[in-house]
Amino acid sequence: MLIFVRTPALLIGSLLLCLAANVHAAAGTPPLRLAPCEEQYEFSDVMDYLDPQFRTRISGIEHNHLNSDVEQLIKGQSTASPGGDLRFILGYIPNHHRALSALMRLSLRDRTEMPAESGPLTVRCWLDRATVFSPQDGTSFMLYGIYLARNRLDAEAAKQLEKAAQLMPDNVDVSYNLGLIYLELKDYDKAVAQAKLAYAAGYPLPGLKQKLAAAGRPLN
Repeated sequence: MLIFVRTPALLIGSLLLCLAANVHAAAGTPPLRLAPCEEQYEFSDVMDYLDPQFRTRISGIEHNHLNSDVEQLIKGQSTASPGGDLRFILGYIPNHHRALSALMRLSLRDRTEMPAESGPLTVRCWLDRATVFSPQDGTSFMLYGIYLARNRLDAEAAKQLEKAAQLMPDNVDVSYNLGLIYLELKDYDKAVAQAKLAYAAGYPLPGLKQKLAAAGRPLN
């Protein structure tokens, strides 16, 4: 079951749709072993994905490096593999949501923290870099939390999603995913609170509600 993102302007793609409606959806697949990030990031000649003044330049980079083949992880546009084009985008636009989401999906598909041509950073560190670069961008924290959760680092995922919730208190996707993480951590009171926020706002998917009921904490 996938979560549902209703923000067309982001077009984040299928990974954001999927923490995790079943947080550990691929139960038989071992998680990646994610190393912590200790890099000192460089931010020269970079652009904020959310800053309108960069929209024209960002559109040009997307035109040359983010066609449908790259975003669907079929092949690269200017490089041999999608990872090369995604690395180029994130080098100049650290918090580019669509590129981050695509790189996360590439990592999970290929079962590696550093997909072909995506180095020198691991996917986790590209995500960490995005949050360091733009600490007011809640979507970057949400993506980071989802990636950690998909790799079963639930306590760390909760911290990132809590930061996303602070920055985007009315975002039901954050509430839903945070509720799932709290449920995994057996913090049922917090899971119920987040579920109530999500469903009061009309969240369409029943997965969190069903999981709470199965844990003996029905919402009704």
